[in-house]
Amino acid sequence: MADSRMTHADFEARYQANPDPWDYETSEYERRKYDATLEACGDGPYNRALELGSSIGVFSARLAPRCHSLVTIDAAPSAVADARRRLSGMPWVQVLRGAIPEAIPEGGFDLVVASEILYYLEPDELSATFAALSDCLAPHGRLVAVHWRPPGRERPFTAAEVHALLRRQGWLWPVISEPTEDYLLDVLEHR
Repeated sequence: MADSRMTHADFEARYQANPDPWDYETSEYERRKYDATLEACGDGPYNRALELGSSIGVFSARLAPRCHSLVTIDAAPSAVADARRRLSGMPWVQVLRGAIPEAIPEGGFDLVVASEILYYLEPDELSATFAALSDCLAPHGRLVAVHWRPPGRERPFTAAEVHALLRRQGWLWPVISEPTEDYLLDVLEHR
């Protein structure tokens, strides 16, 4: 377990100090991870997709063309404002500001992407998120989870712990597991 969890205020402070604090726009790691995540998502088109922890919308902009409707969620107001600007030319994309699991919209999603977000949740939040995803992911809908491997004091869980918990969810069926040295990537489908 983590020593000092990142709060929503901590995330916002990072975005206030640097609009791209994790170098989503320029990082080679992020580009490779986004390429692999998109491949894991498949070509689509997805009628309704959901992205958890969308940050400034760099990955969202790449995912959006594969979706008829895309909903993204992030808790940091500055990140949401930047994502809304980035995605403003895509009227089928809705950028929500809110915390997960509370902000997860009601169902019918045939794709959910959770990239480097689930390990920031406290145990009760993670359990509630799994329950919300079970309700909102359509039958045979795809959940793509990708998380950076190294542990961090600011995260209650490691990538390995989150992905092991996902694979133990009785409502999910593991489809693809493509770990790299840097991150874990799993594709699971709603039974």
